[in-house]
Amino acid sequence: GRISAAGASYAEDLMSELRTAVGPEIELMIDAHGNFDVSTATELCNRMMKFDLTWFEEPLQPESLDAHRQLRSNTDINLCIGERKYTRWDFAPYLQEGLVNYIMPDICWTGGISEMKRIAILAETYYVPISPHDASGAFNVITGAHVLMNVPNIYRLEMSDHSLENYNSVITSPLDIRNGQLYLPDKPGLGYELDHDFINSHPDPEWARLHN
Repeated sequence: GRISAAGASYAEDLMSELRTAVGPEIELMIDAHGNFDVSTATELCNRMMKFDLTWFEEPLQPESLDAHRQLRSNTDINLCIGERKYTRWDFAPYLQEGLVNYIMPDICWTGGISEMKRIAILAETYYVPISPHDASGAFNVITGAHVLMNVPNIYRLEMSDHSLENYNSVITSPLDIRNGQLYLPDKPGLGYELDHDFINSHPDPEWARLHN
């Protein structure tokens, strides 16, 4: 889709205020959730260049390789994609053609730890960092962290801080987060266990309807 001239100006003003407020040392990113067409994405990416963003995430819908080629040829901003890609073969052409600077696969969509690690290793051959996507809870974060512990091209582990209480409620011991870093326990497997009592006492209404 497109954005109005007023909307684009508002976005530019907002990023200017953010950059001024946090200074040059703090990393800023934008996530567009694939909302724009090529011309709009190109305009916005170029307007954001002056704010030294770490990345502009998903300016386009993820399905069209040609659209990403057009965008890449018309902007130098760092681009990030991946939360809606599934296998290493989905990522391969974007890496081979230099269309992205970061990838953000979601371990729930890639099929688990093994495929995400293969994706990370593929990205490493092109010197592209990986930042696992998080939108699905504690074990999304935990499994993504285990992959990052075993690959060289680690960038960041995404996690929603406002969801931390909910994440901790479904595991028997809370995530060990100190100074913005997640520390994994020295235990077998993933190192965490589901709190079955909590889960059984908080059934999803739709799941309960289908299974009762």
